Amino acid sequence: MSVVVLILPNTAKYQMVCREIRDLHKKRNQPLTIQFSEGLTHIQLEAPCLYIPDKRALGKEAKIQGTVKKMDGHYEIHPREKGKTINLFLDSELVTELEQIRSHVKKKTQHDVILDMFIRGLRAYQAEQEEAEATTTKRT
Repeated sequence: MSVVVLILPNTAKYQMVCREIRDLHKKRNQPLTIQFSEGLTHIQLEAPCLYIPDKRALGKEAKIQGTVKKMDGHYEIHPREKGKTINLFLDSELVTELEQIRSHVKKKTQHDVILDMFIRGLRAYQAEQEEAEATTTKRT
């Protein structure tokens, strides 16, 4: 399981912020690990998803290992390893081709299917370019 890490300086200001983060996690019934560095100079917060009540914890001194998202009334830090959702608008020919690829590769992952689609598209593009070059060569 991926873990998000937030490292803050061990000052009175950030101790208060860490208590607020701890309380928010307790309220949401979410796991949170709080550790101190060996020299007690930094506070390290770890969780699968960190819930931050306000942006005071996200200052210049903060070291964040994850992606910060602003939510309604709070901030969340999610692991970076997760994929991103993209919206693609495809014409009907590409959708038909995608469906053909899916029917042939049902046991493959989404990544493999999209990779196959892009490879086919690149091959088609290269063939079109070669055909265009051949027609311009014939004209001269």
